[in-house]
Amino acid sequence: MKSEDKEFDINEMAITVEVDSDVIDKVRSGEITHIALQINEHNKNMILEGIDGNLVLVIDDMPTTYHGCYLYNNGVFPYAIKNSLSFLILNGGEDDCLTRIISVDTEPGTRFNYQGNGKPIVEDPNGDSCIWEVSFEVVPMPVEPRHYLMRWNPSISSFKEKDYKECIENMVHGMFRMNWSIYEWEEARRGDSFYMLRTGDYKAGIVFYGQFISDPYPADDWAGSTKRRMYVDLICMDPTDPREKPHLSLDKLKKEISGFDWSKGHSGALLPKHIVTKLDELDDEEEDVFPLAN
Repeated sequence: MKSEDKEFDINEMAITVEVDSDVIDKVRSGEITHIALQINEHNKNMILEGIDGNLVLVIDDMPTTYHGCYLYNNGVFPYAIKNSLSFLILNGGEDDCLTRIISVDTEPGTRFNYQGNGKPIVEDPNGDSCIWEVSFEVVPMPVEPRHYLMRWNPSISSFKEKDYKECIENMVHGMFRMNWSIYEWEEARRGDSFYMLRTGDYKAGIVFYGQFISDPYPADDWAGSTKRRMYVDLICMDPTDPREKPHLSLDKLKKEISGFDWSKGHSGALLPKHIVTKLDELDDEEEDVFPLAN
């Protein structure tokens, strides 16, 4: 399961957004979590002319340089973001940062009458056009992320199988969110990766994977004791159907990676690199078990 390491065509799954260099630092630190897409003369043609491009317009003509703006289209946001658009590359000149898109917001702004390319905007609350603002919530993809094994036993966890089913039913952009306790939290950072290992029943195995979208933080014990635990917020991807056994079952993990104790341990164990490498190899053997992103 090597979502950040698999080879993919970046032109099909990402677009580049020019930002100030300090924005990249703030995205990496978590101070900035949303990036506004600015459509301008520089990147407009790249987006419009690529047949396999990431933004598909439903109009034939558009203003030239506005902040994420297209014709109003009867109040409906007039372009669709293809499922293949999973990443933004933030370019700060000498520094690039690959980020995963985890949500998209679109807001209508100034309404106006479109008079043709290069002509001025005449604001009109009933105009036929609108300046739209597009904001992507992103999480950075570290060059060398740490990988953690989270554990889930539905019989004793506050997160029950019915909760899991509800999360799957309400996924957005192929993901759902939750927080989870992490034992080895000292080195964990926003952007690191995890595998969720279900335990305690016949459906034991890795049931989904994802990324941390927060640094660790303290909160009350999920089990109800007086002690404090450390947690991380997660985005969770490619979940196994709750009615089925996972492709990477606990039995297979024990057989193929026998040097690691899969049956016992805390939730949030930092995995050694050789274990991650072996998981990658098992992933390659399972066709479409853990696709990069949907």
